[in-house]
Amino acid sequence: MHKRVITSAIVATLALTLVGANSAVYALAGHGASYGPSFGSMGAGSALGSTTLYYHDGLTINGDTFDISKNVQHIPTETIYVGAASTITAKLWEYGGTYKIQGLTMFLNVRGYDPNPSSSDTWIQYSKITGTTVHDPHNILGTVKVDVKYDQKFMYVTFHLTPNKPMSTSWIILTAWDNQLSVTTAKVANALNISYVPFAYH
Repeated sequence: MHKRVITSAIVATLALTLVGANSAVYALAGHGASYGPSFGSMGAGSALGSTTLYYHDGLTINGDTFDISKNVQHIPTETIYVGAASTITAKLWEYGGTYKIQGLTMFLNVRGYDPNPSSSDTWIQYSKITGTTVHDPHNILGTVKVDVKYDQKFMYVTFHLTPNKPMSTSWIILTAWDNQLSVTTAKVANALNISYVPFAYH
């Protein structure tokens, strides 16, 4: 299971290096061309001679929505609390249908200037094949559950967590892949920290 997500992270890093930091990832796979999942763009864009449209609510943290249509973006840091249930939802789209999307990994506990998935030691992966996998060596995330919903256009992957321990301010890195192993990554700088509930609220 660990090998599968690490392979996805490596593919994402290579693809982004080739196409540039703010480009939509385009990869060739064994069964033809795939444009990969998207966290904010709708339409394959200039490669098919069409206009790319965008949606601006690709990430939701406890009801607060954020635009993650670029490869790297900055949002105000969201705080979630030890012992309190929280939700983080990624909204995905894929040219040709969301049924092609095979999985999503959320990488946490990462810092620095433009880090990569390999910088993370704490992650949650949802896969259509293997279900939910959690890698949490510091026992930060506590209780974790993932649910997936669809509407006519989008796939929504929601991570439910009730943290056990604080976590210093971290990037959120989201990596999704499709049935042709085309991979797309969205990096959200300094997106999340986990703290104890302030004493005044006890």
